[in-house]
Amino acid sequence: MDNYNDVKTGIRRLNLALAISGKNDVKDEDSYSYCFNETGGFIGVFDGYGEMDSTNYSKLGGRSGGYIASRLSAESTLKMFQNGNFTFSEMDSIKLGSDLKKYIEKVKKNFSNEDDRVLLPATASIIACDFSKQDSIMFEYLWAGNSRGYLLDNAGLSQITEDDLVEEVNPINPDEKPRVINLINGETDFKINIKTVKTKSPSVVVTATDGAFSCFSTPMEFEYALLYTLNRAKSIAQWEHLLKRLINELADDVFTIMIAGFGFDDFKDLKRYFFERTKSMYSEYIDPIFKARENNSTDEIDEMWNKYKEQYYRK
Repeated sequence: MDNYNDVKTGIRRLNLALAISGKNDVKDEDSYSYCFNETGGFIGVFDGYGEMDSTNYSKLGGRSGGYIASRLSAESTLKMFQNGNFTFSEMDSIKLGSDLKKYIEKVKKNFSNEDDRVLLPATASIIACDFSKQDSIMFEYLWAGNSRGYLLDNAGLSQITEDDLVEEVNPINPDEKPRVINLINGETDFKINIKTVKTKSPSVVVTATDGAFSCFSTPMEFEYALLYTLNRAKSIAQWEHLLKRLINELADDVFTIMIAGFGFDDFKDLKRYFFERTKSMYSEYIDPIFKARENNSTDEIDEMWNKYKEQYYRK
């Protein structure tokens, strides 16, 4: 988003938005797209899955299949929104899946032979927003793979999406990297999952590729990273800078996060809204987690997770 936008278009409309990408890997396979108008918009992140298609295509500047896939997915989603095809119904997942498939098929014909198997896999996490109503806002989460969409309000961070994995993994220090399924691609069937959330409260939505959230050992620490950097920042641009610097220090992979806030008067109002939540997160989770690690007490961290997950997985 050219670093950041500071937008104020009404109490129920978009107040702020930012995009963060990091770990300047030469093969950076993450991408994002976004668009807003007077009644709504979307933010979306896309992670090219180079593990499954690391082929370098000479006709596309030597880029990998993962790099191409994430950018095709980002562009196709943008076109769908610009064409007015987000209806906030189950049809959105069907339409988006069909558009992604057709767009990938069309583009790959220009750089591959008919006999080539060109997978072009990517994950996606998109959050569409409808703020046309005066008394509420509707969020529509669309995703495939293990990129995630969240809602953040004064009750805390809630993961709305559900990872498409071969087997369920422990979110507290998983033993191994999860095996991801249901990837957007140009060879096999896939589906776009969908879930809607309606709220009347000021809210922040967050969408992120796995390089962003997986570098934190617990979801509690990921939430605190968002709140801590917000609390320290004096502007949206500085929040973006601090959050990017923090994740860059921890991440082993490229990462992308997009954040949009709704229902706040200004940036100071946003900070005030989350101030108490930031303090309680530190006292209830972050400080005890550090102490538990010093004592090698995994049971204490498990207990904290069992408490936290009640709001983290709230419906």
